[in-house]
Amino acid sequence: MSLLPSSNDDVDAQQEGELRVFGVDDDETSAVLDALASDTARTILSSIYSEPATPSDLRERTGFSLQTISYHLSNLEDTGVVQVAGTEYSEKGREMNVYAPADEPIAVFVGTEDRKNSLVELVKRVLSAFTVLVLSTGYVFFRTVELSASPSGSGVFTVPFAMFFLGGLLVLYVFIAWGVWSELRS
Repeated sequence: MSLLPSSNDDVDAQQEGELRVFGVDDDETSAVLDALASDTARTILSSIYSEPATPSDLRERTGFSLQTISYHLSNLEDTGVVQVAGTEYSEKGREMNVYAPADEPIAVFVGTEDRKNSLVELVKRVLSAFTVLVLSTGYVFFRTVELSASPSGSGVFTVPFAMFFLGGLLVLYVFIAWGVWSELRS
């Protein structure tokens, strides 16, 4: 435990921003693909997605030199793939940046502008539907726990919970398949 303050406690790999979709001919696409072209950069990025880290932490995890890690982190940060999400102090008292995934996930899309917009809308609808499924499943779960705790309850809450969740996943799958099928038809 260090006596120096650290703001790394609340840093996580959650992405809460809007999905950014780049077309093949967008100006930013080339920079993103260049930053991700190296196996080393992708290894560093995967490590950051597992757990946000300082360059020193990444050196320990990957075995790459600090110079190599700094180079790739700079490229990844410049393109918006990673961000500085906090600071931490080394044992020697040096302030170090903690890197985490950027808030906005990135997708590179090959297709027309209309198809790109359709994809973004489909992803938003699917995420909304999945959120509703998770929330309603949570409600069913807690409701069945309450019923099983009452004297007249069956005592088995996993079956309704599992059936509701699996049924919701089936409906979501059909929804996604229908959306993809209708996009391919147009």
